[in-house]
Amino acid sequence: MDVRQIVIQPCLHAWLTRYPIARFPIIPPSASNLLAEVRWKFSLGHDVLRHVFISMHVARFRSMGDTALQAGNSEAIIKKHYLNLVSPEEADSFWKIVPAG
Repeated sequence: MDVRQIVIQPCLHAWLTRYPIARFPIIPPSASNLLAEVRWKFSLGHDVLRHVFISMHVARFRSMGDTALQAGNSEAIIKKHYLNLVSPEEADSFWKIVPAG
């Protein structure tokens, strides 16, 4: 098993604080069905959430090394497949998404 250590960004901290895992499991029982439905409806790949994280992380923090460590990839893969897919402005907006309230 690949052990990954990620840095909990302020936006993730806000989500986990607002929706504690004890009351709101990260993976609810119906998650597979819900994700499959969304993927089918919008023609998305099975690992779209991972791809979004990697693209947004490298765009925002500009470190292929750190992104590779957190994603369990090599720097070469990050550079080849994810670098410059989104603008720094798009990434900044992504990392500011927090729950209301």
